[in-house]
Amino acid sequence: MKLRIGYVSRNQTMTSLKPTSLARLAALAAIAILHGCASAPAASNQEPAAPSSPLAGMIGRQLIVLPAQYLSTPGPGGTWEIVRGGPVLLPILDEEIADAFRKRGVKSNWTFAGDITASADRNGGLVADPRELASQGIRKIKAGDTPLPEPLASQIRGLVALTSARFVVLPIEVHMDTRNGERKGSLRVLYVDARTARVLWADDVNSLVQRDPRVVSESATPYGFRMLARELASGFADMVVAQ
Repeated sequence: MKLRIGYVSRNQTMTSLKPTSLARLAALAAIAILHGCASAPAASNQEPAAPSSPLAGMIGRQLIVLPAQYLSTPGPGGTWEIVRGGPVLLPILDEEIADAFRKRGVKSNWTFAGDITASADRNGGLVADPRELASQGIRKIKAGDTPLPEPLASQIRGLVALTSARFVVLPIEVHMDTRNGERKGSLRVLYVDARTARVLWADDVNSLVQRDPRVVSESATPYGFRMLARELASGFADMVVAQ
């Protein structure tokens, strides 16, 4: 039987290849291995990009970030009860949200809570107070639900008219939970088209879980709430523009 490497008798097993042939095959195998390694895509050491929200496309456009509306704590039967002292603490969150975004370069295009509140105050009651919107009935609203009810829809349109924006972000509610020796928190954020009065996007931002007894005990103080607000503001900013 004739093979490429020579002739072999039918009655004999195939003899060993010549040294030169072995060397040639070994070299070809090495080249093939090196070629395969060079062709394979290099493993990336970079972490995958954080998922973005629809707000990522609004960084270069006009947008209003309204003041946070409600602070609530756990109630019976899995409910959340609005804290009466919320109006004292929630401006801290407004400050932290503005600071978090401005540190990431989101400045002139977005009107934050302090600025829209000052603008509303200068209009002497012609528009609604953005800190006290009629929004309690939409605490559980989801994106794509029916249009915002009145008078909330008109209140938001009036505030939007003070700027060149059409879209607003409404931080509707902060949940603060200090049960079981832990401090947990979340922020419900709504993205609203003021013209159609519809919620385009809604999501929750979660804080870290803190087990430090001091952090837990001081959660409802201005100092402790600022720690929570900073975590929530940073998490919210991460959803829009990563650091």
